[in-house]
Amino acid sequence: MLRHIVMWKFNEGINIPRLGEEIKTSLLDLCERMSEVEHADVVYNILPTSTHDIILILDVKDKAALDRYSLSREHVAIVDSLIKPNTNSRVAIDYFV
Repeated sequence: MLRHIVMWKFNEGINIPRLGEEIKTSLLDLCERMSEVEHADVVYNILPTSTHDIILILDVKDKAALDRYSLSREHVAIVDSLIKPNTNSRVAIDYFV
């Protein structure tokens, strides 16, 4: 199994609860529809000691499954409409569990 973790930092002035919930709902709805995704979680109500504002934790079978998820039209639409315009930092790590 491959774990994909991505963290983003929101732009100044973003309503984190509103946008966080919209991103969470959009990503989790997508993950539920994709057989490639074995488990997914999105967290945005993090402690002030954190360096980023929202995190995606995604488990898929293998690299091919991650590619199908990340290149899907629905995922690209979420990234282009909700994530990229509202964030200024992204860090990610992928590793085998």
